[in-house]
Order: sequence, then structure tokens, then C-alpha cells
Amino acid sequence: MILVGRYLSPFVRRVGTTLHWLNIPFEHRPLSPALDPDAVRPYNPMLKIPALVLDDGEILIESSAILDSLLQTIPDQMLLPASGLARRRVLQQSGIMTSALDKSVAAVYEKTKRPKEKIHQPFLDTLIAQAQAGVDQIEAQVAAGKFGGTTNPTIADITAAVGYTFMNAMLPDACNAERQPALAKFAGEFEQTNAFKACQFQV
Repeated sequence: MILVGRYLSPFVRRVGTTLHWLNIPFEHRPLSPALDPDAVRPYNPMLKIPALVLDDGEILIESSAILDSLLQTIPDQMLLPASGLARRRVLQQSGIMTSALDKSVAAVYEKTKRPKEKIHQPFLDTLIAQAQAGVDQIEAQVAAGKFGGTTNPTIADITAAVGYTFMNAMLPDACNAERQPALAKFAGEFEQTNAFKACQFQV
């Protein structure tokens, strides 16, 4: 398998760390849609990452679809329950964090891709508030013991840890150890694992 995209992207990183967590071998091609558009386009003409090339040549896109497709093929895996309330809970927790990440990425783009005189501050403030509202929900659930942590993780745990690291670095107004202390500690524990070290976040 080939994973396309840089670990700067939390969506690429959540796939990479999950693959490493499950000891699934893959090749990593750290391509950027902004910096390497011609190289990314064959994997996804929309120039979005991650993309995962399966061994038979099929290409999967969107991190949630990639993870769901992969985990269905692994008997007895525990990162995503097969059905019922447990599955719904994991998907809901993952969805909250990925939604916060969507807003975070949009806020970062608003601040870095536009000329300063064209930044629409009310829109940026809304994006930051939406991202903060999402990560605050995850903080509350982590503090209440509703995540498994490194001893009993799901893809929601991996996503929450990846998401905190990204947001803390890129959008500290919304996400920081003072505001989300339980999540900061939780993410720090994941960052010490081999799977996370193998997919180092770098700005």
C-alpha cells in the first residue's frame, strides 16, 4: 500500500498512525497538493489528501472512508466496533474531532492563504469558535473517561490525539493545554507511542 500526503495534515496522519498501530506495512509518499500538484493529481484529481493506494491498485480517498474500508478487512480488530452502540459512539467521537479539524484547517487557510487586507475577521472568528466548540466537546469526554487511551484505543482516540497536536500547533487560540488539560495529557501519551513517533507531525 501507498499513503499519499504529508503528516502535516491531521487527516493523513490519522491514517498513517492507524496503519502503524495495526502493523500494516505501507510506503509513505509525503506529497503536498500545494507544492506537488502534478504528483498528487494521479492519486486524486481533486488534489486532496490523503489518498491510499491498495495493493490491487484501487485508490481510496477521505480519511474516514479509508479507515472504515481498511478496518472491515481485519478480523477481530478493536479500533472500530463492527456494529451497534459502540460503533456509533466511536464514529460520533471521530466525527466531532474531524469536524473541528475541518474548521481548524479552514481557519489556518483563511489566515495564511489570503492577503491580510482581504481576511474577513468575522468569518475567521466563526471558524475558530466552531473548532473550539468541537475540541471542547472532546476535552469533556476525555475528562469523563469516555475514551480508551493508549491501553484500549479506538480510531476516535487516535483521531483525538492527532487532532489535538495539530490544533495546538496551528490554532492555539482554540486548542491549548490550559483550555483542554485532559486532552493535552491524553495526546501527549499517544505521541510517545511508536505508531505516533513513526508519523511525526512537522510544520
